[in-house]
Amino acid sequence: MDIRGDTPLQERLREWVAAELISADQADRITEHEQHRAVEWPSNDPSAVVAEEGAQPTGPATRRRGATSPAEAIGYVGAALALGAIALILGDLWRELLVGGRLALVAVLTLAMFGGGLAVRNAGSAAMQRMTSVLYAATVAGVGWFAGVMASDVYDLSWPDTQVVVALVMALAAVPLFLWRPRPLPHVVALAATTFAGASLLELSPLRPGPGWYGLVIATVGAGWFLLVLGRWLRPRGVGEVTAMLVTFLGTQVASFGDARATALTVALLLAGALVAMAVRADVLRYLVVGALALFVFSPQLIFEIFGDAIGAPASLLLVGLLLVLLAVGLGRARREVVRDAGNQGGRS
Repeated sequence: MDIRGDTPLQERLREWVAAELISADQADRITEHEQHRAVEWPSNDPSAVVAEEGAQPTGPATRRRGATSPAEAIGYVGAALALGAIALILGDLWRELLVGGRLALVAVLTLAMFGGGLAVRNAGSAAMQRMTSVLYAATVAGVGWFAGVMASDVYDLSWPDTQVVVALVMALAAVPLFLWRPRPLPHVVALAATTFAGASLLELSPLRPGPGWYGLVIATVGAGWFLLVLGRWLRPRGVGEVTAMLVTFLGTQVASFGDARATALTVALLLAGALVAMAVRADVLRYLVVGALALFVFSPQLIFEIFGDAIGAPASLLLVGLLLVLLAVGLGRARREVVRDAGNQGGRS
């Protein structure tokens, strides 16, 4: 979410960021909140809407629409029933279907999911927006399924080649859908598909790659994605940064199962420390949470790798205790900043 535009709110947000009254991340969250509020209340005065409907406002709960809607619930129930029916069909009839029948079945299901997403994509309610994201995620899965049937049943490719085709096709479908609809679930699906595609390309190597290579590719995709989100090329920023950081640490963990275990764990600890430092400096709580969790996961592994079982356990306990102290300090600082900001806002009102 960026603050480019000519509305009075966006102009004030740019001035506040330039004057260092708020951070750019806080400005993003304010903009996102106001846009969601504008969707829920097209009028600038929510009380006017209530008055037009002949009701008296009794509090925030009466002025805000429900988090879910009957249409969303019915849609999810229908999707669950459809998935159950598909599972029965696959279990009983899939092997008896000809290749054309398999392709037709998968194509119809995929087009139905995509068409449903197109039908509700412009709905104003948050519930329908979530449902659209779910339908687009199912579309990506359906496209990958169709590509898998084509590769294995039509072109008779081997399993590694089929995996590469499926991964690349899913990435080619997920990334444009995400760029067209930059919301949390499409963001996660696009990152997952891109990571899957990058790791699958190693299957084309004539040599059998070890865990270190898979971990390197996964970590590289995660780190590159994090930089794109940090540079505001991709949004929403919060979910993008968290998922990219998790993918990066997943890659280092996979790499640690190879020959260079100590090196991979050391790199993971350095990245976790950098996140904690960024959290303290930029006052971003999600950096602190992910960095602290990574320290808890990787520190004991590195200690046991270096020192073995002799002093690994006591040293791990000592390190975990120090990390807990560090986490407490970071959380205390974040809470102090929140309280201070609330006090400043109260003083201005």
